[in-house]
Amino acid sequence: MLIGHFALGLAAKRFTPRTPLGLLLTAPFLLDLAFPLLVLLGWEQMRILPEEHAFLTLELVHMPYSHSLMGAVGWTVLLAVPYFAWRRDGRGALVLGALVLSHWVLDVLTHRPDMAVLLSGGPKLGLGLWYSLGGTVAVEGALFALCLWMYVSSTRATSRTGNTALAALVGLFVVIYLGFVFGPPPPSAEAVAYLTLSAAVVPFWAQWIERHRAFVSPEEANKGSDARAGTL
Repeated sequence: MLIGHFALGLAAKRFTPRTPLGLLLTAPFLLDLAFPLLVLLGWEQMRILPEEHAFLTLELVHMPYSHSLMGAVGWTVLLAVPYFAWRRDGRGALVLGALVLSHWVLDVLTHRPDMAVLLSGGPKLGLGLWYSLGGTVAVEGALFALCLWMYVSSTRATSRTGNTALAALVGLFVVIYLGFVFGPPPPSAEAVAYLTLSAAVVPFWAQWIERHRAFVSPEEANKGSDARAGTL
């Protein structure tokens, strides 16, 4: 998945309002922030299959440190434990850990069988949603729309920037996604690595959004819905 990972981070704000949105968006994308560095260092390997359609152009040949189940568990610990030590927020730490692991789960659902279980490689899993371009776009689009709604319905803008910054980020996600689906295949694995690293700007963008949006409790959200209904 691509924007589906970020989508879960947006939805998670509803369940752990104390956790910074920047971290919530980092957690489900953490494995994809790790693999570019590992590929560029030569420790992991992926290849481009230009004859395949959009999603299937990327094949994980040897990526045990970033995209195996055991690797994902390690990245989970590296993020959740320091966060708990810093904020003493047990719920937030559990949600962050679940978000990191969700990346591997979603990738197993979508990838061809190239998702390793062990650091040594071991069995590789993949249910292959990516074989269906239309199915992938439909599922990921629906997931993104649902999670975005969950975030928007549990927050409110405290200034115009709160809406415009969020809309701009969503627009960027959509443009990148459509470019990936309908654009030409990437020229090399290194190009994919550098492009993926550019996503490191997203957590900072998320913090900018959060400075201009406030969390709304379920009770407040229900009152707002009742008030709007009363005016009809």
